[in-house]
Amino acid sequence: MIALAIMMAVIGFALIFVAMYPAFRLSPRWQTPAIACGVMAIAILVYFVDGRPGQAGAPYEQQAALRLASSTADLTPAARLERVRDTLRQNEDDAAAWAELGRMLARSERELEAIGAFQRSIRLELDPQTLSDLGQTFINLNDGQVTPEAVSAFEAAQDMAPDLPEPAFFLGLAAYQAGDMDQAEAIWVGILARLDARDPFRVLIAQQAFQLLSQLQVDTAAIDAALSSENFDPQTRIGGMVGRLEGRVDEGGATLSDWLRLIRVYGMAGDDDGARIVLDRARETFSDEAGAMAILNLLAAALATSEGQE
Repeated sequence: MIALAIMMAVIGFALIFVAMYPAFRLSPRWQTPAIACGVMAIAILVYFVDGRPGQAGAPYEQQAALRLASSTADLTPAARLERVRDTLRQNEDDAAAWAELGRMLARSERELEAIGAFQRSIRLELDPQTLSDLGQTFINLNDGQVTPEAVSAFEAAQDMAPDLPEPAFFLGLAAYQAGDMDQAEAIWVGILARLDARDPFRVLIAQQAFQLLSQLQVDTAAIDAALSSENFDPQTRIGGMVGRLEGRVDEGGATLSDWLRLIRVYGMAGDDDGARIVLDRARETFSDEAGAMAILNLLAAALATSEGQE
């Protein structure tokens, strides 16, 4: 094919020269533009004879073959990303490769590209982990806010795999951000009860659930008014919080969140003994609820460690 292309180029140049020769004699100033047009025409002719617009260049093929033959551990992050693209160039319908590409792009903080890759994967094959990864990427793109798009992805993932931890956690976070503490608590306690005790996500979710559910529910306007008052006393304020929480606990209508807030308030006041007493009572109250116990046992271990370091 190369020899044919060269032959066609020589013939083409000769024909153009013969055709343009009279013009050259009559008006020499047209020689340069005519030669340029001839060269362009020859280039186009050669391309049509021997061009391969859909074929990768030889250097690329060699590099791709080296990447695909190499161990992932031996490749740089950029080469690993390109290796996944190599796989997709060979088979653009590889759903797993699109999902892996999405994860790599998400880790590189290229969220918009990652979302596109995840959506391409999902169109090829519905997978709960890929749906969950898509939801988390929406959250990262929106500075930690669980958007409606993320909720839809998590709900679809949970429908397919109810015991997958990430969708349940983030659906609980969506409820928390919407101000529905009871729903958030129910979701988190539910997934903690379903997870195996050795699952690392169980500890992570328990930690986050405590940090969020134990946040004190305060009236910002009331706090601002109290701070501007000459009679404001922080200890009196904390004492009032403790009294209200203890009242709910003693009445028997306290939620797990109420118990966690009470433990946190005692800790804020530096009363570790009080926190320990409330924690022991909470563990007795929720002894039959595996999800709640996952959080309370984690607190008990943390408190024991803290006391052992003193």
